Amino acid sequence: MMSKVTATNLPFDEQINFFLKKLNLPTDSYLDLTGADHDNAFVVAGANRNEIIADFRKAVDNAINNGATLEEFRKDFDKIVKKHGWDYNGGRNWRSRIIYETNLYSSYQAGRYQQQMRIKHLRPYWQYRHRDGQQHPRPVHQSFDDLVLPYDDPFWQVYYPTNGYGCKCTVIAHSAKSLQKRGLKVSDSPEIEYEDKILGKRSGNPQEVRLPKGIDYGFDRIPSVSQALDPSKAILDKAIAVPPKLASNMVNHALGVPEIKTLLNAEVKTMVDRVFSEMIARKEYLSIGTLPVVALDNLIAQGITPQSAIITLRDEDILHSIRDSKTDQLPKDFWLNVVEHMANPEAILLDTNQNTDALIYIVDLGENKGKAIIKLDYKIQVKDDNGKKQKIQTNIIRSGKTFVYNENQRNSLNGFTLLYGTLEEVNAT
Repeated sequence: MMSKVTATNLPFDEQINFFLKKLNLPTDSYLDLTGADHDNAFVVAGANRNEIIADFRKAVDNAINNGATLEEFRKDFDKIVKKHGWDYNGGRNWRSRIIYETNLYSSYQAGRYQQQMRIKHLRPYWQYRHRDGQQHPRPVHQSFDDLVLPYDDPFWQVYYPTNGYGCKCTVIAHSAKSLQKRGLKVSDSPEIEYEDKILGKRSGNPQEVRLPKGIDYGFDRIPSVSQALDPSKAILDKAIAVPPKLASNMVNHALGVPEIKTLLNAEVKTMVDRVFSEMIARKEYLSIGTLPVVALDNLIAQGITPQSAIITLRDEDILHSIRDSKTDQLPKDFWLNVVEHMANPEAILLDTNQNTDALIYIVDLGENKGKAIIKLDYKIQVKDDNGKKQKIQTNIIRSGKTFVYNENQRNSLNGFTLLYGTLEEVNAT
């Protein structure tokens, strides 16, 4: 039988399953991800190597599943720091407590939310509870203590706990009879006030954010509601709006996680198989990679600064590339392995001769080579998390072909600007 964490009477299935679905993601800063991203990714701010994040994942998993105490977690924390020579911000006791409590309480509340939503027809009233005895209580959280509202009140979309680092607030579900028994009454929905904050002042990349009062950055959502069926897609899609160099580093970290790469390749295979079998496009897209930082630097040197570093694969572009009238088509195997090809091209060239700037990716296909044309800053229409249509700028694989790499082909490629890699010499035969 599993032991329990005294503070929250852990664990239970909903909490365990919520944490189990997360993917390990190395990051450089707590600002790398939005609040909703944390439903899909396990991160420790500043833990930017796969090996470190994997070890922290094991330690947190032990705390959730087996009830390891904070002091037991700190022993794991010390071993991980020593093993990897991790240089972290803050004192040891503070940092270890933040990692421990943030993951335990956020996963706990995610599980409670799922349970309470299942019984909302029986217990439709929710009571906010602020835990007494906090060393540094937040006045906003204290003001909500014993606030009772229907489960579907907009207040909960913002203030369902946890609401910040160290926050131990919770929610209790009630029936009408339960409220009467306890002398509780349904309240008026409070007005939600917002404030502007400057974050990351010491990082050299400060950001201004607008948050509800009393809520820390990253906690401005109900835990678990953004957990995606395809977490790899959720994580990579978010990088479209991130500054190019940061996005390139984020995606490279993400694709270095075996679980993420396996999921992404499976999503690509589903799309490619469907297009090849049905020969129709359903307006689907996947974020599959990123422009290398070296290529980005060389583009900037050419006076071109892409809005995004993300490479996007659309089913309509696959269909465009394999249409019956096209000769020298890229083979199906190229599309099935497109994640690897985009991550490891032999060369990337800049083509400014078209209506819009484009990149030429040269990839190894075995006997022949492949040429994939990537349109820069291409506007596409997608649906956001709420189903609303919006336009984004990304870089799409618009077309491509196979070719025999001979002296004529190499000479023709020499007419373009080399941004990345090398053009292989042609063997004289």
